[in-house]
Parts: sequence; C-alpha cells; structure tokens
Amino acid sequence: MDWQVKPIARICAASGKDLRVGDIVTCVVYKPLGGNIERCDVLKEHAATFKPDGILLGRWTREVKERGEEEQAQRAQLLASREEFFLSLYDENDDPSGDKGVLKHILAMLLERKRIIKAAGPAENGLITYVHASSKQTYQVPALDLQPSHILQVGATLDLLVG
Repeated sequence: MDWQVKPIARICAASGKDLRVGDIVTCVVYKPLGGNIERCDVLKEHAATFKPDGILLGRWTREVKERGEEEQAQRAQLLASREEFFLSLYDENDDPSGDKGVLKHILAMLLERKRIIKAAGPAENGLITYVHASSKQTYQVPALDLQPSHILQVGATLDLLVG
C-alpha cells in the first residue's frame, strides 16, 4: 500500500503568514475534542510553541516546494514523512480514542515492509516490540487484528496523509 501525503497548505496555521518556497514547515495532525481529525502546517519557528486545538496525533517536517515540484518532492518525502509521523506518535501518551494505537499499527506494517523498523519477536501482552533500524531504539506497537472498524476509526487521518 503506497500513500501520498496531502499537498502542503499555503498559509501558516500559527502566524497566518503565507508559506513561501524554501520555508521549512511542520505538518501537524490532531483531533479536536468532539471533532474530526485535522491537519495544519506551521512555520518551523512557530512549531515548538504551536498547540493544536485538540489531541496531537503526530507531526513531520518538510520544505515548501514550487507547486509543480510539489508532487515530485512528495514522492521523495513520502517514506521519511511516514517514518517521522510514526516516531512522533510516541511523543505524547494521550490516546483516549485509541486512534494513535491504530495508526501505530498501520504505520509499523508499512515501515517494516520498507525495513525501517523490524519486529524483535512475537507479540507479548498485546504489544509487538519493533526496533528502529537507524537509531536501534525500541517501540511498543499494539498488536491488532485489523478490522474495517479500525480503518474507519482513523480514516480521516489516513485521508489527511494520503490526499
């Protein structure tokens, strides 16, 4: 399964400034309380202080490209964005809806296929331990028997990521 990251916004969600070619932005995926999952783009200098209006699900960083170059840049950035988004799911433990657990599982399957992470053994206590190839850091991923309801649960996030 290959995903394409949705095109970058053209306005910074934190400052309201136009995003220009060459700007470094942080793409933020969050779930407002009682709302649908959303994505916004924030200039790098505002990313550390930007607080989304809801539960942070994940983030990744990228450079703003020319519109014509954007599609080509997206393909090159795709794998790095998946990896960075997966790692960011572990930044905060809040997951009242279970969305992060489902996203961790789906992204772990994709990253394992690309040999970015590797399972360290069978699932124990409902968790699979994965080792990140470059950092050797371990991550606990919920062992799920993926059901259509799981995909529906995080469908809005997948839509934001795949466009």
